[in-house]
Amino acid sequence: MECCRLTAEQIRTFAEDGVLVVRNAIDTPTRMRLLEAGDRLAASFLKQSEEKYLQERRDFIQQDAFFDLLAHGPTVSLIIQLLSPNIHLQSAGMIYKHPESPGTEPGARGWHRDIGITSDLGHDQLPLVGIKVCYCLTDFHGPNAGLTSVVPRSHKSGKPLPVHDGEFGPRNAKDLNLNAGDAFLFENRVYHSATRNLTNRTAKVLIYGYAYRWMKPDLNLDIPDEALLEKADPVARQLLGGYRSVETVPRALLDWAAAHDVCTERVPWVVDGASGEPVEIIPRY
Repeated sequence: MECCRLTAEQIRTFAEDGVLVVRNAIDTPTRMRLLEAGDRLAASFLKQSEEKYLQERRDFIQQDAFFDLLAHGPTVSLIIQLLSPNIHLQSAGMIYKHPESPGTEPGARGWHRDIGITSDLGHDQLPLVGIKVCYCLTDFHGPNAGLTSVVPRSHKSGKPLPVHDGEFGPRNAKDLNLNAGDAFLFENRVYHSATRNLTNRTAKVLIYGYAYRWMKPDLNLDIPDEALLEKADPVARQLLGGYRSVETVPRALLDWAAAHDVCTERVPWVVDGASGEPVEIIPRY
């Protein structure tokens, strides 16, 4: 996996907004390959117009085109630098949306935070534990183009999301303006929701979620079989959950980080009482 280093501006933007746009994250040949694979999975959905929304998760990562995006350098290397090498794939899938008539009554919006830990920890105790990357297979220009809507800076709010009477969403919600091939990252504490597709074409996106390895994978993420793990390189194998225990050192991405001189800072178990310098120890259980 290639390494794309985070810039100081990207670090600042993500820290402030909880959202980061990556322009030209996938090139045209890759995007066309992904579109072909996505359209094949969505063939029955694309042939009709009654159902407006398709989310495909089962048997998703097993498709060669989607498997190859698992360790995509222009985005995943950024996520590793923002989280740590101790991560795996937590969710993955694709979303297709047919156009809706502007006169159609809008449904309820599902504003939420990801990974489902809010009910246990409360809004004011939420940590950063995961980041999703959304790849645009089609253009998303302007509001109500079918892309996920986000509330920048909501990761800093330790409160429920305020939505005023008679309004479809919070006043600071943002529909990103992105081109096909662009991507954006958003962290688990950022409020987001599906948007309507009022354009004249089917909206198509892929979403991959990465989290610390001690976060349980999504229920809809298929457990990789041995055939899938066998064709994976060490980095992809770790991301697929190839290490059975979270106590196993995440060697693949630690080695990758060392080779590219990123994520070099370590959290010590013990420091010298006088100097404060880390003391190397081997934890024993």
